[in-house]
Amino acid sequence: MRNERDLFTEKNDHFANPSSSRWPRYAMMIVAVLLGSFLWLSAQASELASTSETASTLDNINSGEMLLKPIGGGQFIPALTQKSTVHIKVSGMLAHVSVSQRFQNQSAQWVEGNYVFPLPDKAAVNRMRMVIGERVIEGEIKEKSEAKKIYHEAKAVGKKASLVTQQRPNMFTSKVANIGPNEIITVQLEYIETIAYDQGEFSLRFPMTITPRYIPGTPLQDQDAENSAPLVSGASGWAVNTDQVPDANEITPFLNPNLPTPQQLINPITITAELDMGMPLQAVESAYHNIVLVRKDNRYQLRLAAGQVSMTQDFSLTWSPQPCNAPRAAVFSEQVEGENYALLMMVPPNKSTSAEALPKEAIYIIDTSGSMDGVSIKQARQSLLYALDQLNPQDRFNVISFSSDTHMLYNSAVPASTKNIDYARRYVNGLNSGGGTEMLPALKAALRDEAEQGFVRQVMFITDGAVGNETALFEEIHRQLGDSRLFTVGIGSAPNSHFMRKAAQFGRGSFTHIGKVSELQEKMTALISKLDSPVVTDIQINWPNGAKVESYPNRIPDLYKGEPLQVAVKISDLNGALSLSGKTAGQHWQQELQLNGVQNHSGVATLWAREKIANLLDEKTTGRPETEVREAVLDVALTHQLVTPYTSFIAVEQKISRPAVEGLEAENLLNARAKGQGGQAYAYPQTATSAQLSILWGTLLMLMAWIFKVWAPLVIRNEQRSSLGGAK
Repeated sequence: MRNERDLFTEKNDHFANPSSSRWPRYAMMIVAVLLGSFLWLSAQASELASTSETASTLDNINSGEMLLKPIGGGQFIPALTQKSTVHIKVSGMLAHVSVSQRFQNQSAQWVEGNYVFPLPDKAAVNRMRMVIGERVIEGEIKEKSEAKKIYHEAKAVGKKASLVTQQRPNMFTSKVANIGPNEIITVQLEYIETIAYDQGEFSLRFPMTITPRYIPGTPLQDQDAENSAPLVSGASGWAVNTDQVPDANEITPFLNPNLPTPQQLINPITITAELDMGMPLQAVESAYHNIVLVRKDNRYQLRLAAGQVSMTQDFSLTWSPQPCNAPRAAVFSEQVEGENYALLMMVPPNKSTSAEALPKEAIYIIDTSGSMDGVSIKQARQSLLYALDQLNPQDRFNVISFSSDTHMLYNSAVPASTKNIDYARRYVNGLNSGGGTEMLPALKAALRDEAEQGFVRQVMFITDGAVGNETALFEEIHRQLGDSRLFTVGIGSAPNSHFMRKAAQFGRGSFTHIGKVSELQEKMTALISKLDSPVVTDIQINWPNGAKVESYPNRIPDLYKGEPLQVAVKISDLNGALSLSGKTAGQHWQQELQLNGVQNHSGVATLWAREKIANLLDEKTTGRPETEVREAVLDVALTHQLVTPYTSFIAVEQKISRPAVEGLEAENLLNARAKGQGGQAYAYPQTATSAQLSILWGTLLMLMAWIFKVWAPLVIRNEQRSSLGGAK
């Protein structure tokens, strides 16, 4: 028989000498269990990330935050609902738009509503009213901090109040305090914008919803609980503020977990419009919504054929004049308090220059992040495949894809040979969506090189622009662009048009929006036609002699074929003529325009102020201190009554509505999910997953500790019993 000492020695030999025992089998089992557990936990975390919005929303049904009511079939409706009515009036190159947001409290509690919504990125928001029954309270423009203070004081004492703030040039927030049970309060906004004109076609777009933005950076430690922590009273978004996106909580609205049905619309909207161009039109079309059109002389009235629709896809309207009426130049003016303002548009001549087109080095960036899931990634792949097919043998190219990581197909641009293009096509066809939206490394990779001698370097960026750190990206483009040109292609039902347009502006290129597959070929053909045409360069505007002028943009950009030049100007004298000159295909051209007797148009002064403010904000990207920019913007915004990052509209009814004994519940109104978007409603950055990873590793370590504390001794004791039993 073996003594106790022998048994002790044998027990330790199971660890010290694995070959003398069956321990390797158990070790492999332990490793397999640990690996399987970790993979399972990782899958659960991934599933949690993709469905967290629905879970968060449903978990808060009875919390007073969302006030959702079940209606059967897995559908829920919020106690506070929002309906919108939009009327667009177009005259010449200007659109006057009114937007009414109707907040209805269907609960028995007093509610504060918080609604984050998009508007066109070039909108000049210059009026706000709060309507309660037959009572109308005009909003006033105040410095942002002052307006916020007035709002919170009114809310606290029970007065009805509304606050409209700008988070981004294309993203705003309406807050409405003290909406009583079964009560309706309407916030009315008005804005002015210029009509786009390109390739012989006029267009405007009204955005409907917001694609979830990716929020990079490290969470900030000292945060205002009201404005940063998700799902607390007064908070508006699902994200916490970070060092790269300090206002993340204000630009990440929740999405409705429901999908619209014919019986249950999500954020219903009614849209009507009037077109008065003073000329017969060849066509009026809505790309994504059916419309009813009525013509009377040269005026056109339209409405949505369905009456109202869910706010799931941007409303896009285009119209084209009869060929003989295509504009070559136009001037609109307005006089306000003795000051003259003008908006001018001039279209340079289109020349056939295909023989003079230089070989190009085309760098294609494609976004494969989670926000591109669904229809967007299909549109992006097809757009890129089409662009690859249009390359000429003398061209060079490369493809860069990005999500959480950046991948370059080639180390540098390669010849556009059949072999290289076929390989690139196979690569593009294999791309799928998923992960974060780390744009910065992809931009750096695309802009780091310079084109070889004799090549024109063009970067095509295909994305939905769903990011929160736009400023950092603009700064990178400004620093690293060099001789490249950056062209953005906006994909999906609700792309971030502010990022796309500004990125193209800083990149001296242009912005193209593709909202559905059926228009892909037409729009990509138009874009590639631009890329193959020489730009109009060295553009100069010669104003009338002696006139004092302040015009925007400050620097006249290069123009591609079919692109008009639009300039907003404050001018001391509207007499005489101006001339526009430049070079195209090496040839000099010049065009003259008379300023005398131009037609007066309301809103031109407001648009000039909007352009000046945009120019001032751009100066932050080029290094001007924000304190200086802020003071300059405030001076213009308060004078012209405009919403900006530093000013807000505030309206307060002076009588007290809510009794002091009644509480006030905060509710974040849910945005509709963009049409065709996949299931990802949140856009977590890599740094934001640290808590999830800590949980995974903590769980894994506890499992390991349990195995070595409980399971391993049991295995050893069983071995001992077997050995002792065998000895007997």
